[in-house]
Amino acid sequence: MKKMMISVLGAGLAALFLAGCSGNGNTQTAGSAETGEPEKPASTGAGTYIVSNMEDLLALKPAETKAIVMMKGYYSSGDGGGGTFYYDAAARNQDNGATVIRSDSTKGRFVRDCEENYVNVKWFGAKGDGSTDDTAAIQAAIDALPGGGGTVSLPGGTYNISSAIRIGDGNAGDRTSSKSGIKFIGSGGGFAFATKAATTINAIADMDEMLILRGRISDCEIAGINLAGNGKAKTCLLLHSFAGSYFHNICAMGFTETGIKILGGSAPTGNYNITNRFESLGAYCLYDNTTALLIDGDYASINDTWLTVFTDCRFDTAQSKNSVAAHFKFVDSISFYRCHFNTYDDSSTGAIFDALNNNDFPCGMAFYDCSMVSHQVWEDENHRMRKQYFYGFGTYDNEQIPTNSKLIGFTDTGIPFNMDDLAAYLAAQSGGAGDNGEYSLPQRAGRVDTDDANGHGNGTHINLKEGNTVAVLVNAKTQLTGGSFYLSSYGNNTGTVTFDVYRWDTDYKTTLKGRKLATDSAVDFTDNTIFNAAFDGLDTGYYLIVINGTSPADDHGVAVWIRGPVPSSITFVNGERVDAGLRGQFITK
Repeated sequence: MKKMMISVLGAGLAALFLAGCSGNGNTQTAGSAETGEPEKPASTGAGTYIVSNMEDLLALKPAETKAIVMMKGYYSSGDGGGGTFYYDAAARNQDNGATVIRSDSTKGRFVRDCEENYVNVKWFGAKGDGSTDDTAAIQAAIDALPGGGGTVSLPGGTYNISSAIRIGDGNAGDRTSSKSGIKFIGSGGGFAFATKAATTINAIADMDEMLILRGRISDCEIAGINLAGNGKAKTCLLLHSFAGSYFHNICAMGFTETGIKILGGSAPTGNYNITNRFESLGAYCLYDNTTALLIDGDYASINDTWLTVFTDCRFDTAQSKNSVAAHFKFVDSISFYRCHFNTYDDSSTGAIFDALNNNDFPCGMAFYDCSMVSHQVWEDENHRMRKQYFYGFGTYDNEQIPTNSKLIGFTDTGIPFNMDDLAAYLAAQSGGAGDNGEYSLPQRAGRVDTDDANGHGNGTHINLKEGNTVAVLVNAKTQLTGGSFYLSSYGNNTGTVTFDVYRWDTDYKTTLKGRKLATDSAVDFTDNTIFNAAFDGLDTGYYLIVINGTSPADDHGVAVWIRGPVPSSITFVNGERVDAGLRGQFITK
């Protein structure tokens, strides 16, 4: 930076600057050392001045057209807001109150000697004393950065805020942030209740969010900060439509709704969250009915959160009731390494996998050496999540081992869970198993997919009016009570689709010669809908669900769909086994 000063000031003035920094050379003092009214400096021609604070700097009128000024502090000596400035009577740079300052007594500018694209919130008047409202000063520091971004430093202290601090000025939709590459860096975020955080941002008034990063925006960093909601902030940290960014050593607590909220943007498509990293985060629910971590997106515009990594994080409901450590919704391909999703009270939940507003998601999440005290899966007949994977699922704190068939993996002691698909695959590779030969299937219970949505889109439709018959073979571990199947029509929706159930007997043709055990029909159904077929409870075992359809002469037909196969069922089209799955589920209880 000193080299830059030489190029700006010229060798002569730069020599005076260096002399002033070392305490040598002729200097002039404006005002008293700490108190008193500013005094008009007596010019000696040296062009070097010392002032006590910002007020004195604004009042200073150097006798020279170029000068060096050393300011001891923003308010008082040593408060972190001081620094060295050069004065240029001809300069007309935009005043930002910290790195470029317009003199009250001249038309010139005082320009701070500092690293390029770096600002300190104390240069803008933030005190960090736990008493002063520092909102405006912190926001001014962020706003002073150029379009390409830079670093905002928050030295150790407690910074009170009365409204949200905003990083990025996009709307997470059709307006991209005018700035990217912003680094918002504190001196340390602490860990829960055990240590005092070096840098704390403290909510002192009611607000929806404390700290907002909103884009579309990229290449940002937030680190070393404790966010204390104090029962006034609904959310501590909101991250909305961002990419390629890094968040670490952040602690959030005292929120009344959500600690850390991560959202994909709204339309147009492309405002998703991608290639972001999170390390050493902590979010702790101190109030009932709160959520430590929420990750979601905008399902309608296909803007989700994906290809993102979390490492060494803790999301904890602490002593609160009816709270959630982590809530996953419209997310895809997110990995967690050595993370803990903790609860203490039985009314709270470690993690929720929620597909209710986003069919096929969550999807492809992976948890490595993580522990999850408890969990829930939220699905209905129209909304189902895909599979999530666990490697070394922690059991050392009596965690609840997943039983849902979509939560698959191994415990930290090497015990597999929900690995029926693997067992069926291995059996098939060895030529079949059990008394059902080539048609062996694992016994499954609950709501069990008969197709694989991953990478297969909607699939292929089979027109039943043309005389086609589609059937699916399943192995019910408990009573077979029904199924949910995706139907469509080609015209006026006046078709009928019939579901007949047979006990499986050796092969397809032999089975159809047996007695029909149950039947249900979808009549005049709405196009592209899920039909819930209901059967009287049938005992455990192998069943063939056979689907036929008709429609009036003036209608093109009615259809079912097939797409990716799954090990839990076998699909037949016109009596021939096909390498596909019927788009739907069978249901047992």
